[in-house]
Amino acid sequence: MICISPAHAGRPQFGDGTGDESTYEAITGEKTDDERSAWDSFYKLNANIFGKEAVSFLKDHLHEVKKGRAFVPAMGEGRNAIYLAKNGFTVDGCDLSDIAVSRALDEAKTQRVTIKGITADLTQYTYPENYYDLVMVSLFYMPELMPRFKKTLKKGGYILFYEKLDTGKPLTSVTPDDFFVKSNDLKSALKGFKIKVFKEYKDHGIDVLGVLAQKL
Repeated sequence: MICISPAHAGRPQFGDGTGDESTYEAITGEKTDDERSAWDSFYKLNANIFGKEAVSFLKDHLHEVKKGRAFVPAMGEGRNAIYLAKNGFTVDGCDLSDIAVSRALDEAKTQRVTIKGITADLTQYTYPENYYDLVMVSLFYMPELMPRFKKTLKKGGYILFYEKLDTGKPLTSVTPDDFFVKSNDLKSALKGFKIKVFKEYKDHGIDVLGVLAQKL
């Protein structure tokens, strides 16, 4: 079992700038272990399946967000986390797969930026309250995590989503877990936030949803 030290509980610990840091959470449970194995196997067979460029919606709207601390859940190989770091944010990136986190840290070092890597199950992770200026969620969505994402944001902070849109048509998965989101479901989940941008569009032929919302 992988253990987390008390110093890492609750508030993320920032590293010394080398880019090598990785925080590990104690995670148990057969389902989580199976999911981790599936994602580790996926990343062993696939490298940069989504490319190294950050999603265009993030690039187009990041100027609206004040620089500060950013959290990137389910960051994969780190393309969005690295982009945020290159644009002046202090970044914590989290993923279930240690392989993905290691690749993200290596790529960050190659691009001469620092991100904090956290290997954890997001359903069991301890989120610091009122801590981040931005939560950036890409191609990942679990409704039960929305209250935690909201709580970890500072007042006035932003949450940005880039998601595959559930249009009611047959859905095709290309990863161990593909997440499809309905527009109305995400709008309802953002109750109490000011929605600045809500955009349904096609990106590389795929129906997607981009949302930028501010915590009031």
